[in-house]
Amino acid sequence: KEEKKDEDEDGEEFEEGDVEREKEEANREEKELRPTMQPTAYGMSSAIHALPTILSLVLLSLYLLGDLHWNIPHYRALWMASLLSPLGTYCRWKLSKFNHAPNPLSRCQRQRRRRRHPQTPPPPPPPRWFPLGTFLANLSGSIVSAAIAALLTSPSFSSHPSSTTAVLRALSLGFAGGLSTVSTFASEVVALSEGHYPPHEMNAFGYWIMTVGVCCLVGLGVFCTLVQVV
Repeated sequence: KEEKKDEDEDGEEFEEGDVEREKEEANREEKELRPTMQPTAYGMSSAIHALPTILSLVLLSLYLLGDLHWNIPHYRALWMASLLSPLGTYCRWKLSKFNHAPNPLSRCQRQRRRRRHPQTPPPPPPPRWFPLGTFLANLSGSIVSAAIAALLTSPSFSSHPSSTTAVLRALSLGFAGGLSTVSTFASEVVALSEGHYPPHEMNAFGYWIMTVGVCCLVGLGVFCTLVQVV
């Protein structure tokens, strides 16, 4: 009896049964609410998902109209940047595979698990983590932006047509802007500082300093080199 009681009080067995029970309750509630949610919630969700696409198409049409009808070079750079930004985002998504980040529980999940299973020992701390993919994406975006800025400010480039200038500005604004990321960088700094990856203070500070410092120094070096060469 004592052995059976110990097995019942084991955290792993209790957790699996608890998760299955929660899934059954969620499925039951979803089945009960499905007739009422279908005409309203699902329609609202699809409309919300379609809204960014509609706004993007409207802005792209306005940029094209400003370029073709009024012949404004700034609008030419904007519609080209709109087409190039998904390419930069795709490259950043490919680079994110180099992050190799573990999948820690969130703070709410850890508190819920501690309340339900106070006797269960916490999981072992994950290994030291550095988001290499995000760092490479920001570094590449900084290099591209610095190189294009050097080309646009050089005196020898002033004789080139306006269409070439618009293409370079579109590459800097669209491709490099989609390749680099501030939101992911900020969320990773917060995740490091919350203690998911010990030692959390040094990891967050080191990642922040390394990203900002290396991107600024490398971008400045590329800019100064190209200005002297071109």
